[in-house]
Amino acid sequence: MNSSASALSPAQKRPYIVVLVLAILVNIAGIGIKYFTDDPSLYSMLARTMAQTNNFTDIIYHGKDWLDKPHFPFWMAALSFKVFGIGTIAYKLPALLFFLMSVLYTYKLARKFYDLETSLIAILILLTAQHVLMSNTDVRAEPYIMGLLMGAVYHFYKVKERFSFIDILLASLFTGCAVMTKGIYLLIPIGAAIIGDYLFKKDLKSLFHWKWLLAFILVCVFTLPEIYTLYIQFDLHPEKVVFGKTGISGIHWFLWDSQFGRFNNNSFIRNTHGSIFFFLHTLLWAFAPWMLLFYYALIRHIGKMIKGVKLPEYITISGSVIMLLIFSVSKFQLPFYTNILFPFFAIITAGFVREVFSSNKNLFFTIAQYSVVGLLIIAVVALHFVFAPERLNVFLPLCILLTGVGLYLYKNTASRQRTLFLLTCCTGLWVNAYLMSVVYPTLLIYKGDVHAAEYINEYHPGVEVIATFNVPNAFEFYTHQPVTFMGLDDAAKHPNALILINDDQKAQLQKSNTPFKLVSTFDNYPNENMTLPFIIKAKRMITLNHFFLVRMSSTAK
Repeated sequence: MNSSASALSPAQKRPYIVVLVLAILVNIAGIGIKYFTDDPSLYSMLARTMAQTNNFTDIIYHGKDWLDKPHFPFWMAALSFKVFGIGTIAYKLPALLFFLMSVLYTYKLARKFYDLETSLIAILILLTAQHVLMSNTDVRAEPYIMGLLMGAVYHFYKVKERFSFIDILLASLFTGCAVMTKGIYLLIPIGAAIIGDYLFKKDLKSLFHWKWLLAFILVCVFTLPEIYTLYIQFDLHPEKVVFGKTGISGIHWFLWDSQFGRFNNNSFIRNTHGSIFFFLHTLLWAFAPWMLLFYYALIRHIGKMIKGVKLPEYITISGSVIMLLIFSVSKFQLPFYTNILFPFFAIITAGFVREVFSSNKNLFFTIAQYSVVGLLIIAVVALHFVFAPERLNVFLPLCILLTGVGLYLYKNTASRQRTLFLLTCCTGLWVNAYLMSVVYPTLLIYKGDVHAAEYINEYHPGVEVIATFNVPNAFEFYTHQPVTFMGLDDAAKHPNALILINDDQKAQLQKSNTPFKLVSTFDNYPNENMTLPFIIKAKRMITLNHFFLVRMSSTAK
């Protein structure tokens, strides 16, 4: 498929480039949106402490040792805080750069085996996958992993082709950083991708080449910073209390409990539910608008392998399916776990889409994608008129933009199938442009933790601030002055402080006739996921609770 006969002309490339630019812009558009879930707030707090204390060894939360995730994402965010200052954009920036790194390496890996058009299709599928776009706004560790994983696989494959010290160094470095991001289980998709390609190409002998021993040694070397920091923070101090116990080994946690202990559900943190089919149905929306094509392409891919049909590569199927099965049998199942496999999914799907373009017909492709595009448009239109009908000034321009881009594609794309593919890309981007410009800002209106912090910064800078309950971490992150946490009784001894309380605590103060002055009230939606009553604007108020800023003295000014 790398033949010159399959080359794209400049006119054929142009619609791809237009959609690619739009896709990149939408993926980075959420960089300034404030936190509406707690994980990014927590991770920002941890990185901020690193940056402010210059202690890059210990992970500290509210003055206590924190043991739940490895260091690498916090190092990156802390360095970004050092350079750009502490804020939302500085936290998200390095993660987005690593995500763009995954796009680059997805393209380079696809280009190794397929033609230019297939490679462009692959990165457009990756850039427009629903949970990728969401995760680039609600940033956790997955963008880092995607970039590091794809970089490692690409350079290890180059080592497989021909030994190069630069490639083995980069591949091992990326692998070590991936392990320091989420744990040693990330060796599974990287190793499975390369080993699977050897096995299915029946080249078992080459598996035992000395270069792979060198790669293993280098990966261990590049993982040593994580081992060292955990040893310094925990193994040297068995007296520290972690998970309610003493004598906890940070190194043992990192090498076993943090990943395999969770998979086996016998670690310090356990889960009591999980379904082997969780990711199969989760992908229906997480990998939208490509989920139907992916399942179809995956079945065809496996079918060809069973029939003995020689394929250009076995990296994507080996690297993704084994890890997907492991995720499925694990009790710990969250929708964003599979994001790290989306580059593999995208290349598998792109191969099928390119075949459709070559044959210029495929009924399944046509029905599936017209159905998906139609359903997405109907869903957003319906959502708008129940969720935020007053935002018509944003919704109408987005609709006009989608129509304009659709007309451009219709006039400038070589075939009907290509038009449908690119229109699907644009519809996915349109859905997420709506989320970023209407849904997320509306949701943030009802995040009392964020607005309480903003209110304090504007009207009470420098005042002592106390929180008396387990307020979401965004409150502490966005409040410019330090926040002290203590019980309500102790807070009452600070009459000049601004004290954040919730509904129950306010009722408690009123019941006990404790004098206090109400400074400000903030509506708060307490959940991370939007429930149906919250989505329906007419019912939204019944889903809210409240945060209150008070002073514990009726005469306080």
